[in-house]
Amino acid sequence: EAYDELTPRQKEIAEILFKNITEKNQENQGLRRPCKIGLICELSEASENEVIHVVEQFRKPGRSFLMPGTHVTLNSNSTIELSHESLMRIWVRLSTWVDEEAESAQMYKRISEAAAMYQIGKTGLWRPPDLQLALNWQKKQKPTRTWAQRYDIAFERAIVFLDTSRITYEAELKNQEMMQRRTLRRARVTSVILGIAALIAILFFVYALTQRLQVEKQVLLAEEQKKLAVEARDKAKESEARAVEQKGIAEAALARNEQLVKDLNQRYIEVQQARSEAERSYILAKQKETEAKQQTILAKNNAKVAEENFEVAQKAVKENNRLLMLSIAQSMEAKAVTVQDKELAGGLAMQGYLFHTKYDDGSRKYDTYVFGGLYSALEKLSGANYNAIKVPGNLINKMFALAISKKSSTIFTSGNDGRIFQADFKKQTVTGQIGANAFPNRVLALSIDEKYLVNGSDSASLQIYDLSKTNSRPVLVAGHKGLVNDIKFLPDNSGFISASVDRTLRLTNPVTGQGSLFLEMPFSLRSFDISPDGKHLIGAATNGQLILLDLITKKYEALISEAPNRILSVAYHPSRQLVAYGTEYVDEKGLARRGTVKLLDLKSRKVTKELFGHTAGVSDIEFSPNGMLLASAGYDRKLQMWSVDQIEDLPITMDNNNGNIWKIAFSGDSDFLMASCNNGEVRVWQTNARMLAEQICPKLKRNMTPEEWKLYVGNEIGYESTCKSLLISDF
Repeated sequence: EAYDELTPRQKEIAEILFKNITEKNQENQGLRRPCKIGLICELSEASENEVIHVVEQFRKPGRSFLMPGTHVTLNSNSTIELSHESLMRIWVRLSTWVDEEAESAQMYKRISEAAAMYQIGKTGLWRPPDLQLALNWQKKQKPTRTWAQRYDIAFERAIVFLDTSRITYEAELKNQEMMQRRTLRRARVTSVILGIAALIAILFFVYALTQRLQVEKQVLLAEEQKKLAVEARDKAKESEARAVEQKGIAEAALARNEQLVKDLNQRYIEVQQARSEAERSYILAKQKETEAKQQTILAKNNAKVAEENFEVAQKAVKENNRLLMLSIAQSMEAKAVTVQDKELAGGLAMQGYLFHTKYDDGSRKYDTYVFGGLYSALEKLSGANYNAIKVPGNLINKMFALAISKKSSTIFTSGNDGRIFQADFKKQTVTGQIGANAFPNRVLALSIDEKYLVNGSDSASLQIYDLSKTNSRPVLVAGHKGLVNDIKFLPDNSGFISASVDRTLRLTNPVTGQGSLFLEMPFSLRSFDISPDGKHLIGAATNGQLILLDLITKKYEALISEAPNRILSVAYHPSRQLVAYGTEYVDEKGLARRGTVKLLDLKSRKVTKELFGHTAGVSDIEFSPNGMLLASAGYDRKLQMWSVDQIEDLPITMDNNNGNIWKIAFSGDSDFLMASCNNGEVRVWQTNARMLAEQICPKLKRNMTPEEWKLYVGNEIGYESTCKSLLISDF
């Protein structure tokens, strides 16, 4: 309404005003950007009063779209900004302006970067299609120096680069056109000359051939005439005597012959006409036969094509219906997350799972929507602590360490009170205490054969527990000069590698307890992982670098540097040339601001994907044993999980815990994900949607009503009783 009250000129000023008080960040979210009235005047080429008049239209009493309020008198130094960022989502026109400004700024930055690279000789002038896109942008946006300096101060250099690219390309086109015309002209002249010469030669040849044939014909004719003349002379004498005698006879015979010739000619004409008619009938019959055969073949081909098209159409309809039902299933799962009624949420999540199971072609076993809906419904039905394993004793115990058996449902965990516990994650019970220290424990590692458990703590020594011996004392292993950050067993179970803050890696035999210095580095490793083939080690260094170490040659290289930000965790994919690592971004004061998960392709040595969602550092990161899932834990009390093959999908977020998450691990069958947290808790989440779904119906008291079905599923799909067990119970 406020915008429609403006004149066309005022609407132009309003568009420039709103484009300059809004912007988009790297996450494509709209943000407010305060701007002075003087700058708006300069960008819109309008007077101060014109701009102030437009601003007043949007901050009248009862509107308040812009700040400051009406009690502040405006001048050229006044700063204007949006009253609230939600206006960018509500006002469609403003959202369009924000997108246009972001696209225009992106194009200008591309031109400016290309101009800078061209100036130092690292790239060439632009050519279509990039040049045409840039020229279209220049013609449409008509950028000014004042506007451009907010994004890059080298405005003149960018425009000169664009003009130079255009002039150079136009000159190339003109040169090509001139060369084509010159070549065409030369070809035409050559063709004309050769054609005239060929024509003259043909004429001379025809003339000579004609003259020769005429001469030969005259010679033969002369010889025949001479011979005939001699014969005629001899016969003339003989015939002269009989001529008179035969004259009468000849005249009579001549008359008969003439009549006979006339009769024969008439018969010949009739026969020829009959023959022609028969030939035409035969040809017509053949044509009809050929056409009939062609029509038969065409009919068969058309029938085959029709059948194929029908099959394709049937498949397309079936596929569209399948995709529609999968979309409805995802929509139901999303609604299950937001619905507060736990019975309705459970029904929606379960029915969405049933639709997904029925119509999925197997490509989306780990669908984030399905898992999120089931997880949310189960949490509402069972309570936020339904999946917690409570460690006895100290409730403020921070469970820093976690080790999980790949063969059974046994886990080991420990924390800052020094006690080491054994638990069953399927029964969600603590089954015993393995040992205890007087100082905090930091890391636990279970051997490949699961006979030995290694504990790393704030002390410099390691403890090796022989799990085959009950209540046995641990073997103490000395060597490090500071607390241990991480421990990993080699895939062949020949030993384990430990990393300490003393900037060393040590290799230890768990059977004998004998250890040795493996490598000393100029930095320590916060976290590391060993490749599935046991040949390489990937580590998160304290200097912000991602280190790749060859375990055979003991030589290492820096793959990535995130400095001044930090890399806190790293993990190998079990079967692909892929590494995931978790970061912590810091500000200029060194304070943590957010965390991300990045995927690194080991073949190209490049980061192929950055995953967002954490608002603090990523404390741990793990791939599932089957390689299908990727999970990350953060200091923001949040655990996220992605499907590796659908990495572009939104992550599944599990946040029903009571504190930070320190360590995560998958079960051997990839069906469970464990996390060690604060308050003496270990949380257990099922990653198999079927296992989650099996828990929903027993906890529900009712199915969805027909009215709820119409509201959340639709009238086009027939009503179903989601949980058959409820029908049996009611009966």
